[in-house]
Amino acid sequence: MNNKIRDFSLQYENPQVKASVTPVSAENDVAVYRVSIVFPEITVPSPVTVHWEEDMVNILQVWNPTGGRHRAIHQWFGPTWNTSNFCFGAPILCTVGENGNNTETVAVSDVCTPIAISFFVKDLDQQYKVGYSVTFFNGKCSAMQEYTADIRIDSRRIPYYDTILSVSPWWAEYGYTFPPCPAAAEDALYSSWYNFHQAPDGEKLLEDLAVAADLGFRTVILDDGWQFAGPSSGNYSLCGEWQVASDKFADFKAFTDGVHRLNMKLMVWFSVPFVGLDSPVYPQFEGKYLYTDYGGLRCGILDPRYPEVRAYIKETYKRFLRDYDIDGFKLDFIDSFRPGDTTSAPNESMDCDTVEKAVRVLLEEIEAELSAIKPELLFEYRQNYIGPAINRFGNMLRVGDCAYDALTNRIGIVDLRLLGYPIAVHSDMLFWSKEESIALCAKQLLNIMFAVPQISVILTDSTDEQRRLVRSYLEYWTANRQILLHGKFRPLHPEMNYSSVTAEGEQKSITVLYADLPYTWDGKNCDVWLNGDSDGLIFENPSADVLEAVWSDCFGQCLGSMKIAGNSIVRIPVPRTGCVYIHLCEE
Repeated sequence: MNNKIRDFSLQYENPQVKASVTPVSAENDVAVYRVSIVFPEITVPSPVTVHWEEDMVNILQVWNPTGGRHRAIHQWFGPTWNTSNFCFGAPILCTVGENGNNTETVAVSDVCTPIAISFFVKDLDQQYKVGYSVTFFNGKCSAMQEYTADIRIDSRRIPYYDTILSVSPWWAEYGYTFPPCPAAAEDALYSSWYNFHQAPDGEKLLEDLAVAADLGFRTVILDDGWQFAGPSSGNYSLCGEWQVASDKFADFKAFTDGVHRLNMKLMVWFSVPFVGLDSPVYPQFEGKYLYTDYGGLRCGILDPRYPEVRAYIKETYKRFLRDYDIDGFKLDFIDSFRPGDTTSAPNESMDCDTVEKAVRVLLEEIEAELSAIKPELLFEYRQNYIGPAINRFGNMLRVGDCAYDALTNRIGIVDLRLLGYPIAVHSDMLFWSKEESIALCAKQLLNIMFAVPQISVILTDSTDEQRRLVRSYLEYWTANRQILLHGKFRPLHPEMNYSSVTAEGEQKSITVLYADLPYTWDGKNCDVWLNGDSDGLIFENPSADVLEAVWSDCFGQCLGSMKIAGNSIVRIPVPRTGCVYIHLCEE
């Protein structure tokens, strides 16, 4: 039983607000507290903050799901903030201590209301304390008079990843559950984004997809650029009409049929909120934009509080399903649905009083109406709209754009996997030139081992060796997909950007070492991939069993084998980007 007493303080501007924090449960160092807030009348709420302090002991870094590479510990004047709402982020923050163990994981049951969780070092006195806070209504909200939510504080000294992974089942207790994920969401995927950008060529793309299908890809996303004629615009000024450009796709239904003949599924990109300034549709929604970006984006952001706005978006997607028989949608920029400086106050023409509520209604309507036409549709969402409420509408969750940046890709994959949602986590698309070395191509592939691979390379322009590498990787990944995506997930050394990641199945485990680290046998057959800078693996066998090690290069070609005696430490000469397969010796 957790008997720890926390001294909560409450901060709010309106002295007539009544707020309290009361214990709900406390067991095994996991405590849940209920926050109750009552306003003097029905009103749009102003921020209410719950604050508490803990001892300044055993905290080495701070994790949150949108933090990326930034894990720093900040002082009181510039706390680490994790903000979330229905369209952005998730209300969870974890401080990590020695040996990768949890110090304190804070989560909030309400994943839709704008909320901010903060952490800071209190260095103004000699009390040696750190501060945590949860701020409710950290953004525009619906009018209300009463509000309740629960704060879960997990201070178990167990691996940090186990405490983070335990939050998703807790959210499920509040109704944030997921429909079954289609099997096709876990198929390797080819994207047209980095390789074609806004200038896809239907004929050339089909030629490349024939190679992709032969290598093992089963899905393609046709990304931005298909919807306007001519070269890249570099912005979104021509979005909104959503008609296929005939100079890029002379017959789009024929293109779709060609993709299906390759035994591939076709998904099509849409920037959900955007209507370009140069689109003929732009005047149609005059006065019904949340705000307009006249700078880099050059588009208006539609206001989904208007039913006619939602109807236009839905009808566009339904038209594509009926006319072209596509298999899914990449719904981009959903996190751009947010109030701006020019956002109108609610009026009689709207049927939702807040943007957040309207986005939720829009996604509910899309899911219901599109699935009635074609079940098992694929929907790709992207960082940073990653909360469990919004992600029930998506079954593919991709790392945010990080072209050519293998480390950011790996960090993003692990952060998304730690959320524990029963949907397919995808890498950002891999991207390399035909001049790139095989070793660095292999490093990119190994950095996405624990997600569904996406690639955005023109394969017909790649070298034979590069295509051979992709084929061998996909063969291994597909054969081990169940372990890699659904095995027990153990990302170690967060302070080193997850330099060792393992997925453990019933029969074996698979580990990628992203630094020159040793490996200790734990009694289970294992595949260990090297992605450091040096050849060779220092391997410890602490058991009395005799083991056999067989190693290969990045193409899966066997290079040698050896016996490993019990209670020994050996160096296995596996090359960098190669793999060693270790199992009990049968002799």
